[in-house]
Amino acid sequence: MATERLVHTHRISDTHIRELDVYYDKGGMNYFDYSTKPKGIFFSSTVYEQEIGSIWKTLKVGIGQKTPGVGYILVVPLKNYRPKALREVRARVLEHAMAIHALCAVGDAESMEKLKAILTGAEVPVAVSAEASA
Repeated sequence: MATERLVHTHRISDTHIRELDVYYDKGGMNYFDYSTKPKGIFFSSTVYEQEIGSIWKTLKVGIGQKTPGVGYILVVPLKNYRPKALREVRARVLEHAMAIHALCAVGDAESMEKLKAILTGAEVPVAVSAEASA
């Protein structure tokens, strides 16, 4: 059963949007760097070009090099697919979407650790909680 990957979209400038996705990946070859991708529930943050009012969005190669917080994280390693695990991660991303966008915008190591804490359901830092309610 296919589920919707996209959880939240946020406009980060007049010409760019960031999309937060949660999805199950059965693992295998990563065709970008030829490493082996593990099986599990992943979170990804992607930045697209999209003009205000346009329905078209464009993924530009190399945009992640200039924009922090672009990539994917293995949140829950799995041996077998578990829909409940996917639903739980999606719910956490939806609940803390604006805090996640703020952490992705910074993109440093400390921000990524806070992001992982949100995604895995560990205690959410107070500073991140305050950002989410703003």
